[in-house]
Amino acid sequence: MKLVQKLPIALSLACAMMLSSCSKEDTLAPQPMAGSVNEHSGAKTNAGEEGAAPYFASTFGVTGFEKYPMDWIKTTGPGESIPAGSSSLTSLWGIVNWSPLVNPKWVKPLPAVPGIPAANTVVTVKSFAHTAAESSDKSSVFTWLKNLKPGKTYVVTFYVASTIVNGLGSNGERSVYATSAEIKILNVNGGSNTTNIGFYGQEATWVKKTITFKANADQAKFSFSGLTPLGNVYSYIHLFVDRNSIRELNAFQPMVVQ
Repeated sequence: MKLVQKLPIALSLACAMMLSSCSKEDTLAPQPMAGSVNEHSGAKTNAGEEGAAPYFASTFGVTGFEKYPMDWIKTTGPGESIPAGSSSLTSLWGIVNWSPLVNPKWVKPLPAVPGIPAANTVVTVKSFAHTAAESSDKSSVFTWLKNLKPGKTYVVTFYVASTIVNGLGSNGERSVYATSAEIKILNVNGGSNTTNIGFYGQEATWVKKTITFKANADQAKFSFSGLTPLGNVYSYIHLFVDRNSIRELNAFQPMVVQ
């Protein structure tokens, strides 16, 4: 009788021990190591693996003589003594009164950039040069196209224009409309490319340009200057770049200018 009464107690103790053992095994079960990734989850282990978007600095900023938008730099060298800076749509360097010889207001103000009403500052360079070889007779500015992927194809879009002021310079030279804007993109298409954008019949008018190129490296130098007609004359040439003015194409196309 005592044996029969003790059996339920023994069975209860055995079950309790088994349950306790199972609970400890569950607690000590191996867990995934911190930082590991399920190979089927599609997650990335390296932050930024996809890379940053391509970058082309805009020309939004303040106006002024020798003042430039963020990430734009005046080129040093033979032509660095020639003025450059940022202007408004109505006057040189954005000023009203400057010199008894030259009125800084544009004879014909620049119109609003098509489709971009907020555009009110432009980069301005000055040129006495008739040919590209006359580098000491013109100022130029540049920026770096960044976050490029070597071998990939990109499209950049920008606007150029030329304006004039009234009066004569200190050496008797007069302001005339430029013959062309000059764009150089280095480290692309296996070397560099130069594009001349003519202003014939386009006085104080924005000319939109699109250039397609293949990147050689993660950066490419974009340089801007201009040329003027022959004679005792000089020209002002302007550049406007909107935000997000560079994009990657899926397939390569040769250098294209529109």
